[in-house]
Amino acid sequence: MSSPLVDLVVSAVKAKYISEKAFYSEQLGISPQSWDRWKKGEQGLKYENMRIISTLFTDYEWMLVQKVTRRREIMNEPHGSAVAEFNYLKYQIAKTWINHGLARIEWQQNQANEPGSNRRSNTVVLRLITDYNIWGYNDIIEMRLPGVIQQQIGHDTHKLLVWVNNQTEILEPEQK
Repeated sequence: MSSPLVDLVVSAVKAKYISEKAFYSEQLGISPQSWDRWKKGEQGLKYENMRIISTLFTDYEWMLVQKVTRRREIMNEPHGSAVAEFNYLKYQIAKTWINHGLARIEWQQNQANEPGSNRRSNTVVLRLITDYNIWGYNDIIEMRLPGVIQQQIGHDTHKLLVWVNNQTEILEPEQK
């Protein structure tokens, strides 16, 4: 059984990169064996590699990763998916931020269109940013979505809230 952290990292890698190999070989610079041993919990990774792994997430999302991981380890929850829980939390938080007018919406084109990129190309990134007017302390949640969603939502907060509400219903994890 893999750890919640591994599940969350592998999910993020698959969402952002064309393959796990593209990530671990080009970003971490490690062998397939080292990657597999890390995923199986047989060895750790260097601090620098863990720092690179943390950049798969925004700072706010990395905090959520730590909370989901710690909660699952403390509660010894073998059932249910850490990835489903993480995604559900992201959408619940996004819904709260939008409902209270706390987030600004930004759309970013995926970096995959750059020559030689090993990133996935069929998505856009919706960024919800809560700004505290203190440099470097924004909280950001990113969602990778098909480009058609951007056309449907644009910067219309009401349309975004309706869409997020629909996603939280779909993503609701199993009963606890």
